[in-house]
Amino acid sequence: MTQLGFDLGPDPIPEYEAAFKTAQDFQKTLGKWMGPQKGVSSLFAHPIETPLGTMVSVCDADRLHLLEFADRKELPKELKRLGASSGTISLGQTKVTRSLLDQLKRYFEGTLERFDLSLALHGTEFTKSVWNALIELPFGTTTSYGALSEQLGNPGAVRAVARANGANQIAILIPCHRVIGADGTLTGYAGGLWRKRALLDLESKP
Repeated sequence: MTQLGFDLGPDPIPEYEAAFKTAQDFQKTLGKWMGPQKGVSSLFAHPIETPLGTMVSVCDADRLHLLEFADRKELPKELKRLGASSGTISLGQTKVTRSLLDQLKRYFEGTLERFDLSLALHGTEFTKSVWNALIELPFGTTTSYGALSEQLGNPGAVRAVARANGANQIAILIPCHRVIGADGTLTGYAGGLWRKRALLDLESKP
């Protein structure tokens, strides 16, 4: 792990509205995203309002499978892949959802630095190794794609590490926002650079 400096820049957090006005609105949108589904529900989706906008979580009885900002373009595709591989996704909450709500609240309040939830990682063994390395990045630190690939013992895999980072579908808890350019620039973030800037700003406060 490498500690890097970063330039947060002057851009303010933009104003936003909740992505779903009611539970029925979310249920309708979820149905549109998922299309026809068969079988008993094993996964449950729930919208979560945060200071950085609406997020969508998907949990089963034991693990968190997905946590993304609702305006991420790839979210509908991610949900369909998850449903196809892991079971029908319906509107609802589990004990994992409720624990996630509590921990996210404390994270944004600045009183929680490490999450304590079981995560379901859906990816190749290499991708999972990248995500597990990200989970171990301490709160308030940053690293680069190059440093992360060296940490994994494969310094030539910078592009593969970057792709794995971009494929992360459990935002914040798998902190891909802590990966920045070697020169301190923020580089890309699927949730938007303004969110990446805000998350790093939150984590840099004493």
